[in-house]
Amino acid sequence: MLKAIGKLLKWIFIFAIIIVLVGVLGVGYAHFIEPNRLTVRETQDTSYSMEEPITVAVFADTHFGFQYDTDMFQKVVDKVNENPPDILLFAGDLIDNLNQYSGDTSEISRKLSMMKANLGKYAVFGNHDYGGGAEYKYENIMNQGGFKVLVNETVTFQKNNLRLIGIDDLLIGYGDPSVVNRADASMYNLVLCHEPDIVDKILNSNTDYMVAGHTHGGQIRIPFYTEKYLPSYGEKYVKGEYKLDNKNKTILYVNSGLGTTKIPARLGAVPELTYITISPGER
Repeated sequence: MLKAIGKLLKWIFIFAIIIVLVGVLGVGYAHFIEPNRLTVRETQDTSYSMEEPITVAVFADTHFGFQYDTDMFQKVVDKVNENPPDILLFAGDLIDNLNQYSGDTSEISRKLSMMKANLGKYAVFGNHDYGGGAEYKYENIMNQGGFKVLVNETVTFQKNNLRLIGIDDLLIGYGDPSVVNRADASMYNLVLCHEPDIVDKILNSNTDYMVAGHTHGGQIRIPFYTEKYLPSYGEKYVKGEYKLDNKNKTILYVNSGLGTTKIPARLGAVPELTYITISPGER
């Protein structure tokens, strides 16, 4: 009997050691490895509104100053410049907390200015880009980096028959989803917004495609944990592509972002650069 108990205790001890080792390795991976990775995801759409293919690249949520820095961002700059898109979009949350940021913001602008795009570079505000005067600094940093910040504004690419609509941040900013009413049914309408769940407010519009960030793809994807800590306006649509069943068959893509916030770790949500190719044809 004592022998059997001793054997059982031995296996319990071994099992406990394995659990601890797995936990330590998991934490190490989530803190040191995954945040330094970068995946390039490619997706596509087709529309009779398009006369020739156009490529859109999207990145989001750098949160400079928390864990992510400009050295890590260089990897994204290099990837974009290996295959310059026609349009480059940033979906907001540039600096995690401007009042606590000790880095050189001109270095951020310099890195942004290095990124190539054939037709233009555009951005919207995220919730971290507001507060304490951050909105003025954010727009200045982006402008110096060659990005036009859209605040409930549209840009028309007449030659490409595409209209870009930028919605401002809804949590802290001045987001006005009704700006999508400027969508032109004869054109391809692409919406850029920080928070993905806003798509439910524009389902009756002529929006063909919407891109967003905000959720970090869940950042730390653990069953029964992730769902509790998803941000407002990022609880329903969390990661990747969603094909919606509305009149316009809108497609939503939620970019997983690059940086982290609150917890300096990522697990199951690798930092992402997204390429979307929109071509002529039937969807």
